[in-house]
Amino acid sequence: MTTQRPYTLVSRTAITILMLALAACAGSQSHMATYGPSSIEARTPTIRFDNQARDAVHVYLIGQQREWLLGRVEPGAVAKLRMPDDVFDSDPGFVQLGVLAGGVSQRAARDPRTQLTISQDPSKLVSQRWQYAQGQLTSLARSASR
Repeated sequence: MTTQRPYTLVSRTAITILMLALAACAGSQSHMATYGPSSIEARTPTIRFDNQARDAVHVYLIGQQREWLLGRVEPGAVAKLRMPDDVFDSDPGFVQLGVLAGGVSQRAARDPRTQLTISQDPSKLVSQRWQYAQGQLTSLARSASR
């Protein structure tokens, strides 16, 4: 079955308009993707964590009253773990970073497998880089460019 000439012209015109609209949308999306993180994301404190172990680890923030699971870090990976907002909104006192290799715990602070840092102010904890290697959790100096 053949299409009559007027309908062919309308179909081609509709396809052209549709393609132009899609191209405009695609162009604006790629333009937006070049922007950096939002201002909220840029202000959110994060902890840089390097997992040099052979196993995935779960990283916890442990306060006097509460524990937060910051995330899972795969073997050989470097992650930026976002600090919970309520750590800075309230006064948690001193906190510790806890690392548990190979599993998850409901009470990481009491789990004998958890490697813990010394208790310190949350802002001090964020100002350091952390590395887990050979069963040891260590703090590394931040580079001067940051």
